[in-house]
Amino acid sequence: MSSSQGVIARRQLRGDPRIAAFAAIPIVLAALAVGVASARPAPGVTRLSAADAERSGATIRLLPHAVGGSTLVEVEPPAAGPSLLAVSADGAAVALADRVGELSGSLTLAAADGSQLRIQLPGLLAASFATDASWLAVIDGRGALWRVDAGSGRADLLDDGPFVGSPMVASDGGLILLAVPSVEAPYQSHLVALDPTTGVATALSDADIVYAAFPLDDGDLAIVVHDPSGTQVQRITSDAAQLLAHLDPEAVNVAVAADGRIAYEHADDGIFVLDAAGSTPHSVGIGSRPCFAPDGSSLLVRRGDQRIALAPDGSVLAVIDELAGFAGSVGCGS
Repeated sequence: MSSSQGVIARRQLRGDPRIAAFAAIPIVLAALAVGVASARPAPGVTRLSAADAERSGATIRLLPHAVGGSTLVEVEPPAAGPSLLAVSADGAAVALADRVGELSGSLTLAAADGSQLRIQLPGLLAASFATDASWLAVIDGRGALWRVDAGSGRADLLDDGPFVGSPMVASDGGLILLAVPSVEAPYQSHLVALDPTTGVATALSDADIVYAAFPLDDGDLAIVVHDPSGTQVQRITSDAAQLLAHLDPEAVNVAVAADGRIAYEHADDGIFVLDAAGSTPHSVGIGSRPCFAPDGSSLLVRRGDQRIALAPDGSVLAVIDELAGFAGSVGCGS
């Protein structure tokens, strides 16, 4: 049985699908087939000091900006091309991909002090920092899950997956992931939590197609799911899934703030925000790929090559000409 088949075979519904249901997951995930993390020889790792990076013309600068109660980190790479996958909660480190997808790629961990680690992996799809920024959960181009040590660059293969989307890392190191049949044909995507002590993948939703999940202030999850008549945003509670919003069929790239506000991109009409469940969406202007700040006080969108931080009413708070992402925000790479 393949590892991905094992995910589906062992997926079980539990009585409480809240985020709290996986909060007890220990820090280190297990390989599903045996229940123990599967260490692999580390891929090639290159370490650059700040001086080395400067001498070679490879300096990556991290410039923090206070926006509301959150930190927006501007990333100045030495040349155009890399994609920003994640920003640590303290804003002192970022994860960059030289290219997304592909069958091989370089993950660069750049620190505020100018030092870098470059780790070779089988392509790159997404990454998220642990709360303390000591390691990252990384999904490679095949959909496999890795644990990358932020200090040494050591990459341990945790599970073959396949998975897609940004992994969500809990404060204790547990993860929530989207399990798919294949990266090339993700006709289903199930939201799962992995228990490393048993190797069981627990389904957190009955939905067959989950696009994304976001943590809410009260410990629940907000999930974005496919519906035949459009896109739904649901709150996962201890009893059932509660509908928060039924969005227009053309709503894409949905983001949910910790306080429950919803933002989405609508075809060529720009970004719309719902301030509360049941409220009428209002436009905050043109843009794409909305992402809420962790404190919910602002919204980051793309406008051409720029990243724009917006207030809830759509007024501009900051304009960044380089890559940028909110420190500690889920799925806020840009």
